[in-house]
This record gives sequence, C-alpha cells and structure tokens, in this order.
Amino acid sequence: MKPKQLAMALLILAGCASQPQQTTAPALPPPALTEQVSTPAPAPEPPRMAWPPRVQAAIDHHQKTGKWATYRLPSSVLYPYNEDDQPVVACAPLRTTDIQLAAGETITDVAMGDSERWIATPASSGNPSNPTPHLAVKPQMPGIETNLTIYTTVRIYHLILRSGGRALQEVQFYYPEQITQEISRAASRPAPNPAQSEPAHFDFAYQVIGPDVPWKPVRAFDDGSRVYVQMPAAMKTTDAPALMVQAGSGTQMINYRLSGNDTYVTDRLFDKAVLVAGVGRDQDRVTIAYTGAQR
Repeated sequence: MKPKQLAMALLILAGCASQPQQTTAPALPPPALTEQVSTPAPAPEPPRMAWPPRVQAAIDHHQKTGKWATYRLPSSVLYPYNEDDQPVVACAPLRTTDIQLAAGETITDVAMGDSERWIATPASSGNPSNPTPHLAVKPQMPGIETNLTIYTTVRIYHLILRSGGRALQEVQFYYPEQITQEISRAASRPAPNPAQSEPAHFDFAYQVIGPDVPWKPVRAFDDGSRVYVQMPAAMKTTDAPALMVQAGSGTQMINYRLSGNDTYVTDRLFDKAVLVAGVGRDQDRVTIAYTGAQR
C-alpha cells in the first residue's frame, strides 16, 4: 500500500474507534407490589366503675387470683360478704366495735348466743331519711366468745364475736355478687360520650346541694335515659363517694361509670340522689335533685 493510502486508512480507523459504543441497559425488574396491611383498631376499653379504693383493690385481686380478699388495718377490717361465712370480730371490754352494713338496708332483728355478757345496740348514721345501718357490740368481760346473727331487709349476716386483746373500731363489708352484676351490666351497656352528642339532647335541670367537699359535682344532666355527673378536678385525688337513690321506702346504692376524665354516668334516671363519703361524724353528703318537669 502506498504511503498516502496507508495514512487515509489509519485516519478512518481512528475515527471509528473514537465513536462511543452504544450498550443496552438490562431491563429493571417490575416494582414489587406493596402489601396493604390493615391494622385493626384497638378494642375500646370497658367502662370503668367508680369504686372505693379498697373495693377496687379487691376487684383487681379477684381478677388475678379468683379470690375475694379481706383487707385489715390496725383498727378496722373490710370483709367480702358471704352469707355462708362467719367473720371473726375482735372486741374488748369497755370498748365498742361498730359493724357497718350497706346503705339501703334496715336491721329487722339481732340474735346473739350470749345476750347476757354481750351488748348489741342498733344505730344509724347520716341523714335520718336515708340512714346507713350500724350495730355497736361490746363484751362485758375478756376471754368470752359468742355468735351474732344480723337480719336486715336485704341480707343475713353471721359473725363470731371474740373478746380478747385489742378491739376493732370498725367492721365493714363489700359485696362481690353486687359488684359482679354491676360490672357485667356496665360491660354490656357502654356509656355514650356526651361530648359526641348534641347539647340540645341533654336536660340540665339538676341542682347540686351540699357542703363544698373536694368531690362536690360541678353539674348534672341527663340524656333521657342516663344521668351524667360532672366532677371537679380535685376528685382525682380523693376517694369516690357512694351514690344512693330512693328505692321504695328505703334507699339503694347504685354504681356509676367513668366517661372521659371527669364525668360519671348512671344507667338510670333519678329524681333525687345522694353522694356519700365517710362514716359516722366524718360523713359528708351532697344531694343531686332533678328540678325539671315531671317525667
């Protein structure tokens, strides 16, 4: 090949080498489909009942162990009521021991095995129109024992009285059967949230009467089937009072449930109810009265 032709051939080869080679990129795999996982909404908590602290502790203990506990303090005891049981009551001469029964009960008779050396005196506390029944017992000497039966319009109480060392000042009961029934009813009828309802549906014709205790309600209202009792902020640091309503010729304690942070809800309407906290001289009462049209 001639020199001129050789130079031309080299230029052509160089031009071809300088052109970039086109490569085909491998096809990307199709994007994976994202699995749509629907998280179920958490189940709503069952409505909480408002119980005195020791009763609530007994409920929690029963849910864990299946047993109803007895709570003892140096001068008092809280027994679970059972008609077949015979709780022992520690007494002492020259000392009275107060046996407090449930509000709404009326003592109809008292029977003692040894009525000569033991004294039993019925009494009541609170408003005379809505009293809480008591029985004060006292032995005449140490080292004696007898049985005691208290008959009321609702229950029969069987106890053993024992005179010995240190006397109990107060004996009280809580009622597992009633608690179980109330919790079951509350779980089957969850309370509506009043904040989600129209205010026009509520009747605010209620009056709150009583001393300025920390748990005195701010107001009360109803939706035609339930009564809502709005409590003050101070209620969070105090024991929940008992709620009693008129039932026939006497009174009956009803329980209420917590809705939101400060509103207690009953499962029935009432014309007059009394919130009660404490016992004896330390008992406080606040009345909630309906003042609207007859219903």
